[in-house]
Amino acid sequence: MSDFRKKRKIPGRTISNKAPRVCVFIVEDEIVIVRGLEDALARLGYTVCGFALSGEEALAAIAAQRPDLVLVDIYLKGAMDGIQLAKLILETYTIPVIYLTAYSNQEILERATPTSPFGYIVKPFRERQLKVTIELALARNREEQKRKLFLDSCRSTNEELEQQLRLARSELETTTEKLRLQGVKLNQLRREVQEVNQALLSLTSHVARTREELEMEVAVAVRTRVLPVLKQLQADPAFQRYQIEFEMLAMHMNHLTAGLVKAAEFTGALSTTELRIAALIKNDFSNDQIAGQLFLSPETVKTHRRNIRKKLGLHNSNKNLATY
Repeated sequence: MSDFRKKRKIPGRTISNKAPRVCVFIVEDEIVIVRGLEDALARLGYTVCGFALSGEEALAAIAAQRPDLVLVDIYLKGAMDGIQLAKLILETYTIPVIYLTAYSNQEILERATPTSPFGYIVKPFRERQLKVTIELALARNREEQKRKLFLDSCRSTNEELEQQLRLARSELETTTEKLRLQGVKLNQLRREVQEVNQALLSLTSHVARTREELEMEVAVAVRTRVLPVLKQLQADPAFQRYQIEFEMLAMHMNHLTAGLVKAAEFTGALSTTELRIAALIKNDFSNDQIAGQLFLSPETVKTHRRNIRKKLGLHNSNKNLATY
């Protein structure tokens, strides 16, 4: 018996303390085949880290030894055959499994294929076949592990990118909401500015009309009240010495009211309220607008309009009062 076999004590235990290059675990219910495989693997440079005679025993040993590769006989004695064992190994660990079988018929291949085996060794095996099958299985396992690492890396990168995308989308939604709120505030501010501009225009128009009314009232007062008094003073002998001053004052007042000569000619007979109504009529105000502006009733405004037309000699005329 070789030194290698002497070191083996019981199934499922470590056989050699030498650091293995590739650790192989054997699951075979015929001890003769187990020993033959041990010798062959040793000659090929592999290390057998344990063996088991049944599937149940193999699961506990594989969990403890964690070999690099497992050789499994398809037809194991006991409740669990080799195909069932291989399925559990592949589901639990990333350890390649090679089937040992004395048969190579189609039925066996169909049963074994769903477990994705890394190879088949037909008994009685040849060392060259054993070497090639093991090396191919190890190479395939290395490639699958690299592919798995690559896929895991891609998956991790994809998850990170998705997380960044979610964060970017969240930031974009937040920014969009802020812009929407700013747009709402901007529109509100624009409306407020428009309202202020409208109020300023209305106030400006009102000031202009008030100024026009005041100018008209002043012109009428000068023409109808001040100038007649000046004429009386000029005719009074007691003020003969001031004739030049009176004349200059009259000329100056005539000059100041020259722009409203026409208005002064026909507004002398109008009352203050009628003068204001006339000024609003001139600016195309309707009766209701005039009533609201002067706090009068529409009927009162109509009465004043009739009086104005009568005093201006337009009572029986078709002339438009605003144009006139």
